[in-house]
Amino acid sequence: MNRKTQITVSTHVARDFLQNAAYFSTLPKVVWEYVSNSLDNAKDEQPVNVVVDIHSSVMHIADDASGMSRNDLRDFFQMHGENRQRRRGKLVRGRFGTGKCAAFGIANYLRIDTTKAGKRNVVELQRHDIEAAKSGEPFPVRDIIVDEPTDQSDGTLVEIHDFNIKRLDIEGTMAYIERHLSRYRQRAKVIINGQECQFEEPQASEQFTFSPPSDVAKHVGNVTLMVKVSPVPLEPENNGVDILSHGIWHETTLAGLQNKEMAQYLFGEVDVPILEDKEWPIPAFDNTRNNALNVQNPVVAVLLGWIAQELENVRQKLVEAERARRRSEEAKKLEKEASRIAEILNEDFEKLQMEFEFARRISSRQGKVRTSETTGYQTELLPGKGLEPTAWQEAGNPHGEGTRGKTSGHGDTPRPGPDLIPGSQAGSSKSFIDGSRKRRKGLFSIEYRNESAEKHRSRYEAETRTIIINLDHPQIAGAYHSSGRNTEARQFREISYEVAAVEYALAIPYEKIDQEGDWYDASTALYDVREIINRVMRKFSKILS
Repeated sequence: MNRKTQITVSTHVARDFLQNAAYFSTLPKVVWEYVSNSLDNAKDEQPVNVVVDIHSSVMHIADDASGMSRNDLRDFFQMHGENRQRRRGKLVRGRFGTGKCAAFGIANYLRIDTTKAGKRNVVELQRHDIEAAKSGEPFPVRDIIVDEPTDQSDGTLVEIHDFNIKRLDIEGTMAYIERHLSRYRQRAKVIINGQECQFEEPQASEQFTFSPPSDVAKHVGNVTLMVKVSPVPLEPENNGVDILSHGIWHETTLAGLQNKEMAQYLFGEVDVPILEDKEWPIPAFDNTRNNALNVQNPVVAVLLGWIAQELENVRQKLVEAERARRRSEEAKKLEKEASRIAEILNEDFEKLQMEFEFARRISSRQGKVRTSETTGYQTELLPGKGLEPTAWQEAGNPHGEGTRGKTSGHGDTPRPGPDLIPGSQAGSSKSFIDGSRKRRKGLFSIEYRNESAEKHRSRYEAETRTIIINLDHPQIAGAYHSSGRNTEARQFREISYEVAAVEYALAIPYEKIDQEGDWYDASTALYDVREIINRVMRKFSKILS
């Protein structure tokens, strides 16, 4: 009688290892994994210092945390093992024991040099060692130094090299680490390539706190949701409510309010301990390090629904306040002044558009030339559709009246002569014709907003061609208040016009780049900025005089 072989669950260790490494596909994720390991391994009541040096061929991550013993290293390299700090009752970020894989998401070599309690251990692991374990058996980590007595202080040095990614995004890595540190409730200093990571908490002009209703509290606990309002639109990474558990950050969410009016001003946080304290058949989060909670988890679903409701209540208040502000008498006066400025800028911009069109037409016959090299007719009306008289007419043979052919295009030999010749053909300055397509005539607009004293005095929104003047900037606020908040006061108007002229002059090169691309160089752009400021301010001075 044949004995039945027991079926057991097993794993292909090498394949499992490399599949987990794939979660760490970028430099920022890898650096944060080892930095957070250092933070989790802090000595009691002591801040951690982490120094990261990233170069084209090698990366080092060094800390002054607790270090690791030989047994700690053995635990560290166990796949999906329980975090040793958690086993000791310390709440830390790590849960799934996959951090040792991180280096192999972007590189082929990992070396760990660690000291604890006067003993130094150095180990290394290489990708070819992992790939050599083809039958799925455990693969060895190479011992370089084992329990060597040392007088070095406790700490760990991680070395990663032989990168397999094309670009090392240092700036993006710093931003990523700074965002994570801002949500990390622990004293720490992280320096990357000699620069300390620092995160500036967004300013809040208003703040609301919410406690969950009883039907929500029975799922999420007696937590407090803090919702804050920024005086200016937030960057995407700062926009939304941080969801933490015992101070460990798991997600930032707007809970479905993305792209709704005023939602870009909202941020805040809520700490939900039950997410870390309890286990469910459907987990609250996974090991992909994607900073997103699992919406299939029942507690997460209730939590996000509650956050969405409270955020929407705050958003509606902001929308009403903004609409009331726009209706206010003071706002109407500011809007009137903004319209005056916009009228002059748009008059100037229409002439520049004519220059763009003239350069385009000339370049289509004579080869590509820069706008700055076309002289003479920049402010003339061009012939085409319209009734206004011009000093020009379109040249070339007249079009026939035959049927459309099967092919069309340029001939082998260009038709001689210019597209425009002196004449009296009618045209229009209100639109430009390019083939059968009407080219967009975009207008500049001006808006006064309260965006806090720390923000720039003005900014430009390219998508809508809107120049924002910050009423809270000390220079503008000083002129406004010293004028008794009178929009007609010369001091206030002078600073407003000067700010608008500068932003307009800086915006025009982007318009020209769209028209001319690489043919528009930096020296021409600088020349244009100076000329535009001078020209527009002369027009403004006539109004102010």
